[in-house]
Amino acid sequence: MLAASGFGVFSSSVEVDAVLVLSALRNEDAATLHWNTLEAARSVKATSRRIVLLQSAVAPSGLDGLSRTLRKEWPQSEIFSWTLPEDRTLWPQLTTHALSAGYGDGQLLSEGQQLSPALGELLSPALITPQPSATWLVTGGARGVTAACAIALAEQAGGTILLAGRSAETPWPEDLPVTQDLKALRGLLAARPRAPGVRISPSELDRTARALLAGAEIRDTLAAIRSTGAVAEYITMDAGDAASVDRALSAAQARFGPIRGIVHGAGVLADRLADEKTEAELRRVFAPKVNGLENILRNIHPSQLSHIAFFSSAAAFFGNRGQSDYAMANALLANAAHRLTSEAPDLRIKVFHWGPWAGGMVDAALATHFEAQGIPLIPIEEGARIFATELLAGDPAQIELVVGEAWPAG
Repeated sequence: MLAASGFGVFSSSVEVDAVLVLSALRNEDAATLHWNTLEAARSVKATSRRIVLLQSAVAPSGLDGLSRTLRKEWPQSEIFSWTLPEDRTLWPQLTTHALSAGYGDGQLLSEGQQLSPALGELLSPALITPQPSATWLVTGGARGVTAACAIALAEQAGGTILLAGRSAETPWPEDLPVTQDLKALRGLLAARPRAPGVRISPSELDRTARALLAGAEIRDTLAAIRSTGAVAEYITMDAGDAASVDRALSAAQARFGPIRGIVHGAGVLADRLADEKTEAELRRVFAPKVNGLENILRNIHPSQLSHIAFFSSAAAFFGNRGQSDYAMANALLANAAHRLTSEAPDLRIKVFHWGPWAGGMVDAALATHFEAQGIPLIPIEEGARIFATELLAGDPAQIELVVGEAWPAG
């Protein structure tokens, strides 16, 4: 028996052989489309052993990241994602054939064959040649691992590096000694003299301390970039907010000229198992990555660009428990990259499916989690070197790069 679910409201008292989830074939914004698909998959999990998530080649989506994650979270189910061709008249015949042929994840071709993703050969380091001076936009680039990559980019390409982030460049108070220790800084702030009767809550102390440390890290990154001879500026910009992006990029290009390269490294996590995931969490994860890309490309046409780098995650390629939204958002970026390549063939595009770094979003708990799976962490300097080398000198035909060890299937 075959069933189709369009909005996540499908239900049945009998077990069916397969359910085709059609939510992603609707014309909706990315977050709504992916949330509806996740809800639809959850609604049929109990009644179907086999769930197929359908997406169209017409508009990129990230359901391949969802299917890979759900296979890890729902081992009792068979879950796949298929990308359908533009010709809708072929869809019934192709999906019927794919079901009978037992196809897994991949793109269904009009002739009935399937293209499936697979890891390629290991890449050898490329030789970087001198780069023309250009203006680069780096989102999420003033702190963490993206900052290290921005410094490596400045070392190899020079030019002007515009670091864009939500955090303000909060100045360090003159009456406080400089420290990088959060706990120590909270203590220093608590001990500051203040007017009688004025009290500061622990949460306010924590927010203030984190803002000060963020500002210091931004200035350290700017100084490191400038030490290479490149120009470096920090612009406050929330990639997920259209008005914020419009204002920031309009001012930046008026001052520094057309932006020629983009490094889209903005991202946040909201990890939770798919059965417990909320729509608010999914939208929070999609905002900087997916909405951010849309907002940026509305201000910077691909025709003016020479390079784009997307910071994705190995979770998009292998799936990862608790990261269904993060895997979808990153898989969508990868699919969008292929579409951009077809529209702008001279544009060098790289999607870095990063494994876990020894820093950045990977805290001690996550590091232990990856260590238990036998997945080594990427050293900061080595990852930054790989980034700059592949973006500037890698094979243009190699769009998606998995950096790090392959993740276990289970």
